[in-house]
Parts: sequence; structure tokens; C-alpha cells
Amino acid sequence: MALSTQAFIPYRLAMTYVALTCLLVTSLAPMAHAASASSAEQDPLNSFMWPVHRERFLGDSPVVFDERVIVNAPGFAEDSGQVPIELDASALEVSDEPITNIVAWVDLNPIPQLFSYSPMSHGLAKLSLNIRLEQASAVRVAVKQGGTWYVGGTYIEAEGGGCTTPGIATADNDWENTFGELQGRLFANDAEQRLRVRLSHPMDSGLIPSQPAFYVQSFELLDQQGQQVATLDIEASVSANPTLGLHMRPSPGGYVIGAKDNNGNRFAIGLQP
Repeated sequence: MALSTQAFIPYRLAMTYVALTCLLVTSLAPMAHAASASSAEQDPLNSFMWPVHRERFLGDSPVVFDERVIVNAPGFAEDSGQVPIELDASALEVSDEPITNIVAWVDLNPIPQLFSYSPMSHGLAKLSLNIRLEQASAVRVAVKQGGTWYVGGTYIEAEGGGCTTPGIATADNDWENTFGELQGRLFANDAEQRLRVRLSHPMDSGLIPSQPAFYVQSFELLDQQGQQVATLDIEASVSANPTLGLHMRPSPGGYVIGAKDNNGNRFAIGLQP
């Protein structure tokens, strides 16, 4: 019996050790996964507003900071009311997985969101527009593909005030004479058609006392059959007289571009190759 007892005790200790090891590994696995996820989402621009806007605009979907999402902008905004930015995420389009949405925002603007773009059947992941900056800030673009958000961005220095200084409706007495004029051109090659569009509109944000919000809310693109093939929703952080550069798949008959503001005014123009 003594031999039996001596053999049993090490066996019991060994099994206890195995059980504790398994428990420890099981407990640490979620922590390791969380640490890995946290590392993958480490903000390269080190903005304290990233967690807030990540939750607001991207929800609980996976996020990857990706160099293929390129945001070009000046390092310093000489005119905080008219800051040009360009997005190029065309490197993601080599995948068979479609891009379903593109959103952009400015971390420190009082109205953070810039736009939400649905490329749908004809839109490409390349566009440009002018924005407002209230102060120096990180500017983000997130591209959703296959359930994951791929995020790029840049940091722009600025003197500020682009969102809270009087707009053209206050500064220019003649703005009503050109209000609603929609101008555009279509540039075509074998791979794509590039649309350049400018809409005369004050884009008042409503942040200035006694000046109500009055801005363009949306653009839509129709093909020659009148089918909607892409949509772009914008906010008042886009500059006055919004000027857009959109890259589209070729459409033999060109495109019709329509726009609508928050007062119900509608605008449209047709562009042919």
C-alpha cells in the first residue's frame, strides 16, 4: 500500500499542475487577443479623439490602419475655410471584395463628419474635395470592405476658424446671383471617367449666431438609363461652393449628377464624355 500511495501522490500533483496550466492559458488567451487587437488599432496620429470617433463612425466592426488608404492634404492650411484633400484607396480595389462605404471626418472639428460615400456599382475609391478646419487636427478616411474598416489619415496644421467664421452669404452680397449654379466636366480614359463638379452654395454650418444652417446634404450619380450608381452625403464641414472630384467606372452616356440641400433645393447637371 505504501508504494501505491507514493505513486498516487505524484500523479495527483501532476494532474493538478496540468489543470492549473490549462486554466492559466485559457484565462490569458482573451487578454492576449485583446492586446493584439489593441496593438492593431494603435492610432498612428495619436489623437485623443480616435476612440470616440471610432465608436461613432465605425461601430464595433474590425479596424485596420492601412497605408493603402492614402489621404493627401497640405501640411499647413493657409485658408482654413478651403483646405483641399484627396483620397486614394484604389489599392484596395484589386480584391474581389467590393468597397461598400467610405467615411471621412476631422477629429477636432465641431461638426466632425465630412462625408459618407457609397460607391455602389460605378464609383471608384478615389475622390477629392475642399473642407473646413476649425483648428489643427487629424483628418481620417475609413474604407469598408468585407466587413472590415481600413483607415488612413493625415495631420494638418492650421490657424483655425474655418468652421466658425462668416461664410460667403455674409461676406459676399452677390452670392444670390450665382446660387445653385452647378458646373462640371468629364475627363475620360479607357480605365475610368473623372468628374469635376462645382456647386455654388454658401454651406452655412449654423455655428455662427443669427446664421441658420444652410448646406448641401447629398449628391447622387445616375447613369444614362437613370439608374442610381453612387451616392455621396456631405456635412457642413465641407467648404463653401463645394467642389468635388469623383472617379467613376466608364459609362458610355456619361452621368447625371444631382444634389439637394437641407432647405429642399435641388440641382442637377449632365456630363458626357
